[in-house]
Amino acid sequence: MLDEKFAVRKKVRGRLRIALIYPSTYKVAISNLGLRIIYHLLNLDDRIYCERFTAESDRSIETGSHLKEFDLIMFSYHYEPDLLEIIRKIIRLNLLDRPKIIGGPCTCNPFPLKGIADYIYIGEAESSLMELIEGIMDGVGLEDLARLEGVFVPQVSETARRAYPRKLDTFLPALQVSSVQSVFGDALMLDVSRGCGWSCLFCLGRSFYAPYRERSLEQLVGVMREGIMRGGYEAVVLIASDLSRYSKLDGLIEAVGEIRRMRGFRLIAPSLRADAMNEDLLDALAESGEKTITIAPESCEELRYRIGKGFSDESFLETCRLLKRIGISRVKLYIMFGLPGETLSDLEKVVKLIKEVKSMGFEVRVSANPFVPKPHTPMEDEELEDQKSLRRKLKFLKRELGGMLATDGIKQAYLQALIARGDERIGELLVEAVKEYGEPTLAAMRRKAEKMGISLDDYARKGSVERPWRRIKLN
Repeated sequence: MLDEKFAVRKKVRGRLRIALIYPSTYKVAISNLGLRIIYHLLNLDDRIYCERFTAESDRSIETGSHLKEFDLIMFSYHYEPDLLEIIRKIIRLNLLDRPKIIGGPCTCNPFPLKGIADYIYIGEAESSLMELIEGIMDGVGLEDLARLEGVFVPQVSETARRAYPRKLDTFLPALQVSSVQSVFGDALMLDVSRGCGWSCLFCLGRSFYAPYRERSLEQLVGVMREGIMRGGYEAVVLIASDLSRYSKLDGLIEAVGEIRRMRGFRLIAPSLRADAMNEDLLDALAESGEKTITIAPESCEELRYRIGKGFSDESFLETCRLLKRIGISRVKLYIMFGLPGETLSDLEKVVKLIKEVKSMGFEVRVSANPFVPKPHTPMEDEELEDQKSLRRKLKFLKRELGGMLATDGIKQAYLQALIARGDERIGELLVEAVKEYGEPTLAAMRRKAEKMGISLDDYARKGSVERPWRRIKLN
């Protein structure tokens, strides 16, 4: 049982049936605000019935209908290795002849998707996604659809410009689908802002969600009040690249306090900048019962400055002391390894920093993954470090950090790099590998690549020589 609230139920007959697929687990899918917004946005239209799917089943959550019964199939694409699951579903269920839209931040490089998608939507859904779907419903020609902002049509497009709302007071449901199985539990999710005013050179989100925009305090408070009082959520999640930067933060914190006095709930801020902490916000988090804060030192001080995160180790440690004083007992730290120019000495400094945090009495968890160059970032031309070197570095981190450490591993980073800066040939390779092997290992993909005359290592380390994603304009 999923124990959901506010899932949409409609009669099927006479409606365009849209399958909205998140190509990962249900737990990850239900924790994604973008998916919630699109789901409710589509279902506002009485001509449409949108139902959800995950990688775990070919039957919809709402009615148990099989994916083959749907008129239009949409994939939400947030993490490059999920492309394999997207391709597996399409090949296994023979969906190549069904109209398909792929959207999400990874579409900033649509070229590996050209062989499997009919339409690629690049940007934020509230801008022109409904216009695309209405065009499909009305039988509008491909050339005309390709003229819509944010729409890349593989058969006719070679370029596109990202679509996004210039003002952020867009549709945000107060009674949004939720489940206790979410990463956050039964929670109402609010995106306080989009975009980022900082200059981290490695970050795709900074480019994909630019420019920085804020929701009005009035909308946030109204949605939060309705969601808590009518929806009975157990938590509210405030999502922003830098929550402390929100210009009406004092008013938001005050409103949180007022609503919590009427009905208690836990306040969650999934990620905060270590160099921009707001003590009133931290107090509100702690008072609501939040015990865990996630912050990202990324690397040692010297490399941190080099990649655009300009704060010192001492500043980071002072933030941790503040968290301890306020009553936070657990911290999750994100770090990267394999950054350009990184040495073992740099990693030793990172380990020393983490152990200092641990010595303050925190329960510490560390997520450590290789640096993967992403398109549309200032570091898009950097190389992925050699796998042997990355394995040595990960082995060192595991030895030093023990049970504190979690990682997606070197192979996942390799696959991520391969797809992120890939082109049509990489898309063809993945399709052929799935056709032959079903769930291809990296070794199987390498064998298929050799047969197709593709150097997997060159693509993973350096990306496509053509740099096709540069034809896509993000702003």
